[in-house]
Amino acid sequence: MTDDAVRDAVYGSLTAEFATAVNGRPATVPVTPFYDRGTVVVTASPAFAGKAERSAADPCVSLLLHGEGDRLLVSGRATIRDTDLEANGAVVERLLRSEPPTPKRAAMTAAADFLNTRLGLLSLDWYGLRILIEIEPASVERVPTGSEATVPAWPAADVDASEAATYDRVVATLVADGWPRSWPLSTPTVRNGRLRLTPPDDVSPVDGQPACVLCHWHDDDLSALEQRLVRGRCRRDGDEWWFAPASSHHLRNRTALDRLRFVVDGKRRTRRYFADREETYRPWPGLRTLAGW
Repeated sequence: MTDDAVRDAVYGSLTAEFATAVNGRPATVPVTPFYDRGTVVVTASPAFAGKAERSAADPCVSLLLHGEGDRLLVSGRATIRDTDLEANGAVVERLLRSEPPTPKRAAMTAAADFLNTRLGLLSLDWYGLRILIEIEPASVERVPTGSEATVPAWPAADVDASEAATYDRVVATLVADGWPRSWPLSTPTVRNGRLRLTPPDDVSPVDGQPACVLCHWHDDDLSALEQRLVRGRCRRDGDEWWFAPASSHHLRNRTALDRLRFVVDGKRRTRRYFADREETYRPWPGLRTLAGW
């Protein structure tokens, strides 16, 4: 697989599924990827630094990209850049603005421009601070796209029918040969509280093996989104593999109340991130110019 194929898939991916695994326990989250001279870059704000912390604990990561045609699963080793979060934010903006004109670039550029407005600086000064996760590809493989996913109600994972109807992507992840391995589920079925996995031919689960399932959706500019990460274990029933949920984490940004909670929680988490490191939280320099407006 050529670097050009990875680059084009990154450019075509407004979001991708980023998977980490610590002690054999995977976690998958949606991210917006960037491309930088053969390296794939994903980011985290200090308020939601979990994926960066997991990548530091075990640098074997993977990224399921959504370009034209088949999806690409990129597996590689992660390097964390977290010494200068303000400078990292500038790097991300440079990478974004160097991309070709695409709906992704338009959406992300609009979001970056909003961060420099009065309202953006007041509410999301913390969001412009970025931790970089640089992924050096070790292997790249094609993953069949399949049809758009539909999710049934899944009470055992705290997913009711209304929430289930919003999701259009469902991705399962487990660890295979030391790497988190993700694949899309097109027509998942729920039975007795468990979700049917239908792993690819080259993935061989083990009964009781830790796994996770990520359900998510977003609109075209990421102004509204919702995701649920369900962790559990693989279970075999005859010739079929099923996923038994054990815990469920939900994040939603659809309403004005959701956005207010996101801002408040983000500021609180950012203060805690810096306090844990015995550092002082310094808002974006642009925020200080508000006094002059």
